[in-house]
Amino acid sequence: MLSADDLGVTRPGKVLLADISMALHPGELLMVLGPNGAGKSTLLKCLSGALQPDVGQVALDGVTLPEWPLQELARKRAVLTQQVHIPFALQVQEVVQLGLTPWQLSARQRQQLSEAALAEVGLGELQRRNYLQLSGGEQQRVQLARMLVQLRADGGSLHGRYLLLDEPLAALDLLHQQRVLRLLQRLRDQGLGILCVIHDVNLAALYGDRLLLLQQGRMRYMGSAQGLLEGSHIETTYGADLIALRHPEAGVPQWWFRG
Repeated sequence: MLSADDLGVTRPGKVLLADISMALHPGELLMVLGPNGAGKSTLLKCLSGALQPDVGQVALDGVTLPEWPLQELARKRAVLTQQVHIPFALQVQEVVQLGLTPWQLSARQRQQLSEAALAEVGLGELQRRNYLQLSGGEQQRVQLARMLVQLRADGGSLHGRYLLLDEPLAALDLLHQQRVLRLLQRLRDQGLGILCVIHDVNLAALYGDRLLLLQQGRMRYMGSAQGLLEGSHIETTYGADLIALRHPEAGVPQWWFRG
């Protein structure tokens, strides 16, 4: 389990996070929502170990993140941030294989893992392309493949491993948004714990197991999509004039702008 206990992060004149306690479980897809500046990316940085909170702690399997050796931590959790800048003209497969840095593998093993991951994100035919020549959406999917090889390199189960994603759907068209979300569900079914920062409330409700809603650095709601209907959490948090309906197939709530 990846857990946060009473997290707090402050900067001069501003509270970024306050009183955040939560847990990400194996085999769970947790969606993190909130307006701009709500603290979503700050929370992800704390959970990944990239940012040390001013108050509270984050633990993985009961061990606080600073106590984990970096190589072992990299084998247990992978993190995909919003911006991944690669200035060199690497082939796509070489970018994916950067995820294998924590592991000692043969060239053949590295090749097999990168091929499988690229096929899984729908880019198998681009493995020898120059990464810098890809579209933004294609680059995003390459980075997701890099996360997959990082977590799968030893051939073991994904159970008890964690994937943290900061807006992975950015720059993706509708088809590839759907493919990525369905891939995340399949990975969840294999035991991977996934936390996904996302802006689209409707996609979060449709695909997430639980939703965490942040407002001004504080947790406003955590639970199922159904529970968001009680108390008008979405309308109040975002300040938008919305109407809540139900998805015609899944039955989960969806929100639409009023005219």
